[in-house]
Amino acid sequence: MSIVACPECGKKISSQAPICRYCGFESGDVSDEDRSIYRARRLRDRIYRLNMASYLVITVFLAGFGWYWWASAGFSRMPGAGPFVVMGIAAVAYLVVRGLLFQARHQRKALRQQQELSNELRRNL
Repeated sequence: MSIVACPECGKKISSQAPICRYCGFESGDVSDEDRSIYRARRLRDRIYRLNMASYLVITVFLAGFGWYWWASAGFSRMPGAGPFVVMGIAAVAYLVVRGLLFQARHQRKALRQQQELSNELRRNL
C-alpha cells in the first residue's frame, strides 16, 4: 500500500482505496457497498461541518450582542445599526444552517432504517 495522488482532484489517497474520499473518483471496480459507505461518510462529514457552522454563527451572534452592549454603554443609550445588522444576519444564518442540519439528519435516519446495512456502513452513520 502506498500513497498516490488522485487522478481527478490531485489529493493524496491510498493506492488501495476504491473511491477517493475527497472527490468520489472511482478507481477500478467499485462495489455498491463501497459507494454506500462513501455516501455515508460524506453525509457524516456534512453533519459535522454543519454543526461547526452552527457554533460559528452562534459565536458571531454573541459577538454582535457584545458589540451592542459595548456601544450602548451597558444598555444606557441607543447604539448604531451595526450590532443589529450583525445579530440579524447571524440569526438568519443560524436558521438556514439548522434547516440544512435537520435535512441531513433526516437523510441519515432514512439510511439507518434500511434493513440490510453492513457493519462498516453502520459505523459510518
